[in-house]
Amino acid sequence: MVAPQDLKTYRIYVLKQRKGGSEILLETKTNTVSFEVAKTAFWQLYNMQYDNKHLLLMTCNSKKINVYRYQSKLGDDGYLSVDSELNYE
Repeated sequence: MVAPQDLKTYRIYVLKQRKGGSEILLETKTNTVSFEVAKTAFWQLYNMQYDNKHLLLMTCNSKKINVYRYQSKLGDDGYLSVDSELNYE
């Protein structure tokens, strides 16, 4: 059994950035304690079509662990290739 302080909660969602604040796209939000479920949700959202004002985020216990900016290219801040291994904490 996992002690409550050792429990990891993963959140995956797309964030739309705009002047005056950002907005979480609620239809993209997944919360889970399973890293495998979190990875699956992340890669499904990775393949969605959003513009570069959108970020795909995965957090673990409220700490950002994986970030991808849609339409980014190798060398850009926020770039993550499709064959990257995701951080789990």
